[in-house]
Amino acid sequence: MEFSQKPIIEHIPFFLDYCRKIGLSQKSQENYKRFLKNFINWLKLTQKEKLKPHQLTNRDIQQYKEYLSQLKYSNRPLKKTTQNYYLIALRALLNYFASQNINAPSAISVKLLKTSTHLRKNNGILTLKQIEKILSLPNLNTEIGLRDRAILETLIFSGLKVSQLINLNKDQILNPNNNLSKRSLFWIKKYLRARKDKNQAVFINYRDSNKTNRRLTARSIERIVKKYSKQANLPSSVTPEFLRKAYVLALLRTQEKIKIIHPFVHKKVIKNNYHPPLPFISNSQNVISKKNNKTVSSSHWYFVENIINKEIAWLKNNLLTFPEGYNRTSLPLNCNECLFRKIAILIVSGQIKALEIQAKNKDLWNNLTNNFQLKNITRHGEQWHRKMIEVIYKHFNAYNYQIEIEPILNYGRADLGIYSNNQKPIYIEVGKISLYKLWYNLSSMQNVIFLIIPSENKIIELKT
Repeated sequence: MEFSQKPIIEHIPFFLDYCRKIGLSQKSQENYKRFLKNFINWLKLTQKEKLKPHQLTNRDIQQYKEYLSQLKYSNRPLKKTTQNYYLIALRALLNYFASQNINAPSAISVKLLKTSTHLRKNNGILTLKQIEKILSLPNLNTEIGLRDRAILETLIFSGLKVSQLINLNKDQILNPNNNLSKRSLFWIKKYLRARKDKNQAVFINYRDSNKTNRRLTARSIERIVKKYSKQANLPSSVTPEFLRKAYVLALLRTQEKIKIIHPFVHKKVIKNNYHPPLPFISNSQNVISKKNNKTVSSSHWYFVENIINKEIAWLKNNLLTFPEGYNRTSLPLNCNECLFRKIAILIVSGQIKALEIQAKNKDLWNNLTNNFQLKNITRHGEQWHRKMIEVIYKHFNAYNYQIEIEPILNYGRADLGIYSNNQKPIYIEVGKISLYKLWYNLSSMQNVIFLIIPSENKIIELKT
């Protein structure tokens, strides 16, 4: 973590720009800007305009919370729920610092205020039976009923925010990377088949069919959720935001828990050189101490987000990537920021294991690189790439491995393929890589090892 010498106030515009780049809705960006403006006012009021991220203390956070509790709007104190919106914005800023490898307090240190709610019974969690009950209520013999069922399914099983839900278009449903669950897609497609209009919005209102813009509003979604919650005898405080988390919370309650490793999911080892039979690969799980395994409760999703952001920062620091749009695919995945996040989630969820290997001395190839005088060649140029592949080929050939040049992967080709009867196939990428190709193959190829080699003295191992 680096100690930024820039005051927190000067970081906020960059944070807002970051929110735009990662695709947050316009409304969310406006809210963060408005809520953090209040935090800036507090910093100025307390003469802390020059406070740097690493200088922010838990005491400062507590004083800011006290300041919020004394604020008034229309001569009335801010409700606790409103105060929490300001605190959530501060959390988001701290998570941004973590993603940029900037030393600052963890978002965990910002505790939200407890609010009174009718959902306090049953720990504020719906049961799976209650979820099925609310889903069974819409009348499937009508277009409106099919629409409402599709909305509830999408909120619950795809976890879309209301802003994402109301902005869905028909062409997005056909996209294989639309982040919708199979169950949600089934009901959306069933609803769309019943429609005869040519409106591009997925969810429309039926009050005035002559209007050009029939897209549902956020308020309409709230009314729909409230209507069926009431019919299912659920608490009146059930909202779309609560409903989109209901299924995950219900699963957590039934012991289907998410396990992650704290504070970093990947591990780091130091080696004299890189040699078969690669014992660290088969034993890599034992490197992680059992006491570091953490079970993340349903109330700590921000903690999971912090872990994901740290993995993203690690990937960015260790992978040399081609620019966005390099693949020129027809899919909307040419956003490197999105792909870093997708790969980080694969690591955090345990679907792939990540290991950073660094050379103890000069390089990881038994000093073979000296024979090629690589230090005199442009590191990421064409010559370096070709010479480095020759070094790696010679290294594995000495151990009688079967080697294939440019083996075919599920998407694209690797630089080298290394094979042995007693070993998982190893696919090697040297220098710059395509993030889309890496993500696609990590997601779709089982029981393989990818070695990403950005330099002579470092390897990133990703094992599916």
